Amino acid sequence: MRVLRLLALCCLPLLGACASITAGTTQTVAVDTNPQKPAECKLSNEKGTWAIPKSPGITTVSKAYGAITVSCVSPDGYAGTTSMESTTVGAAFGNIIAGGIIGAAVDMSSGAAYKYPAQVIVPMAPPAPPVPVAPLVTQPVAPLSNEMDKAVPTS
Repeated sequence: MRVLRLLALCCLPLLGACASITAGTTQTVAVDTNPQKPAECKLSNEKGTWAIPKSPGITTVSKAYGAITVSCVSPDGYAGTTSMESTTVGAAFGNIIAGGIIGAAVDMSSGAAYKYPAQVIVPMAPPAPPVPVAPLVTQPVAPLSNEMDKAVPTS
């Protein structure tokens, strides 16, 4: 029995980084646009930038603590941007409960402790109408008179 306890105690540090093992550091995110399709979209967070050449589409992103920003532009000028906050996965709490503070730190720094929503819909706005430019109208300019040119009689 004592050997079993010793073996369990020795294996306890190996339980660290549970989220890295069960959830991984990447995930797929599906992106769609509304109302305009197709659109080219870019996703970015503190770990990098990923592109979807045509929405709707899917890409694999690196998970991180902070939000991921999704920006899309359609060929006809529609554009939209949104962001998604990450949430903590349940496996990350297993590290704290099992006493694996080092494992929890690894999961947090690698992004394995977090996840993003699996799908995002980016609202698209139409392009701004062009601002009309009034034609340039020039007014004739009167010549400047130089008061010094006038002869002033002196006494």
